[in-house]
Amino acid sequence: MKRILLILILALPHTLLAQSKAVERFFDSYLASESVTSVQLEPKMMQLMSRQAAERGDEELAQLLRDIRFIRIVALKGGDRERFVDDARRAVTAGGFPLVTSSTEQGQTTLFYLREARLTDNAELLMLTYGPKETVVVDIYGAFDLQEVVRLSAIRPQ
Repeated sequence: MKRILLILILALPHTLLAQSKAVERFFDSYLASESVTSVQLEPKMMQLMSRQAAERGDEELAQLLRDIRFIRIVALKGGDRERFVDDARRAVTAGGFPLVTSSTEQGQTTLFYLREARLTDNAELLMLTYGPKETVVVDIYGAFDLQEVVRLSAIRPQ
């Protein structure tokens, strides 16, 4: 029994890391592609955005941005939409991301997947949207809950 428990303790972190590797591979495979536009907001950028929110007096948004480790966005600008969507779906399935909500409006489908915090405080939210208007995958990783992430839609480039 002790041996099984030891194996589980040693294997669990590797299993969790392997799940996130599927999403990393998806992003890595499309970052160099000429058929996509990509944006990566790294921890330093998140800190800068947090400081700006605090300077504007929005302490809740500042805290949310401080707790987000990174945001990655890949938008298809040409190429094979079906393959892109299939690759994204395979990545979220392999990564252990359950679907939390979906919607379709005017032919545009949006799916939200969430892998909640397990061994760390960090959760990961993936949004896949596809249709005639756009095809985009957004990955948000950090310490947050869904209600907080909705606040990110208020951020607009100036």
